[in-house]
Amino acid sequence: MRMNISDYTAVSLAAAIANVEVSPFDAMTEYLGKIRDDILLNNFINVCVDQALDEAERIGRDIKNGKRFDDKKLLGVPVAVKDNICTAGVQTTCASRLLSKFVPDDDAEVISRLKRAGAIIIGKTNMDEFAFGSANEYSAFGSVRNALDNNCVAGGSSGGSANSVAAGEAPLALGTDTGGSVRQPAAFCGVVGLKPTYGAINSRGVIGLCPSMEQVGTLSKTCDDALLLFSVLSGRDELRALDGSVRGITVGVAKEFLQAEKSDGVARAFENAIGQLKALGVNIVEVSVPSFFAGLPTYHVLSSAEAMHSFRKVVDAYPDTVLLGDEVKRRMLTGATVTDGENYDKLYIKAAKVRTVITAEYDKALSCCDALLSPTAATVASPIGGMTDPQQEHMCDSYLAPVSLAGLPAVSVPFGKENGLPIGLQIIGKRNAEREILNIGKALMNAVR
Repeated sequence: MRMNISDYTAVSLAAAIANVEVSPFDAMTEYLGKIRDDILLNNFINVCVDQALDEAERIGRDIKNGKRFDDKKLLGVPVAVKDNICTAGVQTTCASRLLSKFVPDDDAEVISRLKRAGAIIIGKTNMDEFAFGSANEYSAFGSVRNALDNNCVAGGSSGGSANSVAAGEAPLALGTDTGGSVRQPAAFCGVVGLKPTYGAINSRGVIGLCPSMEQVGTLSKTCDDALLLFSVLSGRDELRALDGSVRGITVGVAKEFLQAEKSDGVARAFENAIGQLKALGVNIVEVSVPSFFAGLPTYHVLSSAEAMHSFRKVVDAYPDTVLLGDEVKRRMLTGATVTDGENYDKLYIKAAKVRTVITAEYDKALSCCDALLSPTAATVASPIGGMTDPQQEHMCDSYLAPVSLAGLPAVSVPFGKENGLPIGLQIIGKRNAEREILNIGKALMNAVR
């Protein structure tokens, strides 16, 4: 009898493998079969078929021989990895033709931690080229198609990672989040996307272009899975299990979040979430972050400038820039413009000062509550080709970028649908409050089951 992999979370699969209830080889075979069947979704740039099956077989053999794996929290669990995270001996392209032949010698730190925890890398996922984009349409390997509606985008830039979890091709995935690149595709695909506190996870071996903002994040079916994966990546073993109990906590809702543009379905879901939290015994308070509307332009100025500076190292090693896509070139041109001559003071320095204000205002808002609640994106996933409209991109990233500028943890959880597509809600926490925001996320997800 074939196992139904969709019945397992990462937590339950690791336990079933450890208890010899599920063969890691059979589980891996099922996941690889799902990837093969869903190839038109275009979630993967490189599927590690032979390596994954060999590792699964080895784990199964060791278990049968009585080997103990008490310290392996992710024993035999497949993990999909965004293709800007280095994997030793496995092509890492950043979804760019420029790096089509790049095979790292060493694993990124997060990959080393996954392997030490018993996880198996199932493949490298599609993304916007060099993580520049919000729809996973700027990839040299083609667009990712949303598993819930193949005519729609999966979000970006970690679209392949989010969509692989949504499609049941892997129970866990890694992405990177600079201005919302984990949280936004999580919202579009109906999964849980965690952006940890800036610096909580070691970024060695990540091909990142915005070092003051970029953070490895997690994608999963549940908040419990997100906590498990975060504990492995961060080394924070003291994180206790989620219980979904939120009675007595205080959640802030910024008046700017209420005023900002959003679709009717997202607005209703936001209002419903506030009502659900009140029903669960949460105190809802109104707060204010006046700089909210300056967040996205500030992010674009600073991220483009940082990316241009960082990208010089890539171009020095791989000078054939004719292979770069148009969106990468546009971002580089923007970075050059905002740091050139008088623009350096008028744009870059001004944006850096605004970032300080944004950080202070979010910290002030969180000083009177345990977390903040907002939509993740102002709309649900758009049809493929629709995210090339700058206004559409603005609506999708406006709630996300300020959180990255402030270096705060945030999680997107699915909460309701509009036109059959999932809506995401974002819970923003104080620094190092990953468990607390995941617990609120669990409570919200439980409320709509």
